[in-house]
Amino acid sequence: MNKLAFLVIALLFILGNFYIGRKVLLVLTHFSSFKHTFVLWGLIVFFTLASLLTMLLFDNNVGRYVGKIGSYWLGVWFLAVVIFGCMDLLLKVVGKITQLQPKTIDLAWLSAVVVVAVLFFYGSWHAQQIQTKRYNVTIDSTVSDQQQKMNVVMISDVHLGYVNDEKKLKKIVNKINQLKPDVVFIAGDLFDGNYQALQNTAGIKRQFERLESTYGTYMCWGNHDAGETFEQMKTLVEEAGIMLLEDKMTVIGEELLIVGRKDSRPIGAQDGARKSIQEPFKKVGDELPKIILDHQPSNIDEYHQANELILSGHTHQGQIFPFSLVTNAYFTVDYGYYRKNEHSPQVIVSSGVGTWGPPLRIGTQSEIVQIELTIN
Repeated sequence: MNKLAFLVIALLFILGNFYIGRKVLLVLTHFSSFKHTFVLWGLIVFFTLASLLTMLLFDNNVGRYVGKIGSYWLGVWFLAVVIFGCMDLLLKVVGKITQLQPKTIDLAWLSAVVVVAVLFFYGSWHAQQIQTKRYNVTIDSTVSDQQQKMNVVMISDVHLGYVNDEKKLKKIVNKINQLKPDVVFIAGDLFDGNYQALQNTAGIKRQFERLESTYGTYMCWGNHDAGETFEQMKTLVEEAGIMLLEDKMTVIGEELLIVGRKDSRPIGAQDGARKSIQEPFKKVGDELPKIILDHQPSNIDEYHQANELILSGHTHQGQIFPFSLVTNAYFTVDYGYYRKNEHSPQVIVSSGVGTWGPPLRIGTQSEIVQIELTIN
């Protein structure tokens, strides 16, 4: 991040916190005998600094608690700026139509503060509730006469870091093992862009080593699996027993190709550029059924065969409404199952099992994907 961008982001964030502080102070002074203004501003300064350190020192470890506080305050900041801003606009519009009493204005701001608090606690809680999303998918094969059935489990967008730590990973692994998968896929963004934010790498490795499946665990990179600490991320993945596929393929079962792609737009270094996969596909033959791990669903036009199943993440389905409307408009498919026609690949996009930025989910879910795959 260049210095100008750093300064602009920091300034906007600080101004937003000043705006939030003024509105909260207004409510406290009008509905209580609160007179310790310096206490409120001291807390806001502390939370602001924690968030700035967490967001901007993205190649350093600011500590478990500072990182968590900074991340969660970013969620408060986002909700408060949006809701307080909407309330300001609403009061101005209504105030031009009718004369508002001071008590009405005070109650409006009290309701805005309550809404922010309720949404924050709900969004924080809901982000930690992991659902299982199930699909039934059939792929036709011309190389085998025998029908195969496979229990496939896929996760994406874990975003390991200050909030999504080894405790969250343990919960994810427990739920995956309960599904008794034949194979486990990780469709990118395992990390949150900062390896140094991991407080217990040994514990994270132990959790991955607990994964149980017939054919093992396979992974492709996401756009956040990059940057100055990329090599450390790669080392952890390999030491944890995860099969990393970087524009490579392997075979499991009876001639089922598993293909993993490098990310198409990584945020920082990622050990070389993404390569075309079409030439290797020609060498092995288009008739072989394939499962393709490609983090960003914007890449689905690169694939053309009806016997291909593409597994992606990246979008988080917007994570916080109304951003789900934005991702739905931008991507051909931002969530769920998609197939253009019977001659096209099948696509499944997950909303992810973790969070990025504000550790909240409102109107979306954290999920593990289970696919009952039939190969005819």
